[in-house]
Amino acid sequence: MLIQPVFSQHSPWLKIILFILLVLVSLLFVTLLGMLVAIPFFGAGFLESSGTFGDLSDPNVIARLKYLQIISQIGLFIVPVIVFSFMVTKEKAEYLSMKVRIPWPSMFAGAAVMLLALPFINWLGELNLQMKLPESMSGIEQWMMQSEKDAATMTKAFLVTSSPWSFIVNIFMIAILPAIGEELVFRGVLLRHFREWTKNIHVAIFITAFLFSAVHMQFYGFLPRFLMGMLFGYMVYWSGSIWVPVLAHFVNNGAAAVVAFLSTSYFPDADFNTFGSSDSPWIIAASVLFTTLIVVFLWMRRRKDEGNQMRFV
Repeated sequence: MLIQPVFSQHSPWLKIILFILLVLVSLLFVTLLGMLVAIPFFGAGFLESSGTFGDLSDPNVIARLKYLQIISQIGLFIVPVIVFSFMVTKEKAEYLSMKVRIPWPSMFAGAAVMLLALPFINWLGELNLQMKLPESMSGIEQWMMQSEKDAATMTKAFLVTSSPWSFIVNIFMIAILPAIGEELVFRGVLLRHFREWTKNIHVAIFITAFLFSAVHMQFYGFLPRFLMGMLFGYMVYWSGSIWVPVLAHFVNNGAAAVVAFLSTSYFPDADFNTFGSSDSPWIIAASVLFTTLIVVFLWMRRRKDEGNQMRFV
């Protein structure tokens, strides 16, 4: 008699709770292990200084922070998904929507969406910046603004580099790891079980998009990330493959790293923060139009290609 995975018969909501607990345990364990492993390379003072930013103009400080960022992402996204998949199913690749023929037209369409949607996404970001809380919540608002400022400072310190090696590390840390890890967590595991729980794929996509945006803890970027979360959710639903939102996610994050590297190395007068932004209502409208057309294309492919439907839908 074959032994069933330990969580295979649990209800969807219990699987979600167990997965979240596993994520927290994995983050703590992998981070602590990674910090211990780092001591021979960064020195014993690494443990004492890991809780502070330090001098962000110091390459050694940036290297330490990048290392911490990488191991935290592995602990937060990669390890718990691998462990949890063993606990719930014998068909790991199928469970994570990885075991399907890669739909190349949908892959290219997903990548194109992220580039064409940039003016609209950035416009949403500007709209989000106008958010104001009531006077009674001024303390919370100040904390949110400071958190956003700290995140922007850290991102800029990571991205601004003219070193090819540092650029490669940025691609791995900013584009590859989040694209694979975050999609496996939100569109691979959580979307599946929220769909099983709510019995409605659209509600499940909405919930996972909300969580995807909220977990970044950047409140003044909530709307654009929520939109991207919705797009990623429908990409995996319509294509049946986790690789479509993974590529789209990679293109979105990787573009920022590439533009920052090029502007630092070859175009020092360029402002990479304005990449994809526009004040023209015509460009923003065109962004919405072309994004909508490609989204419709993905939806029509799902209707025509029954072999690419997601197994849990």
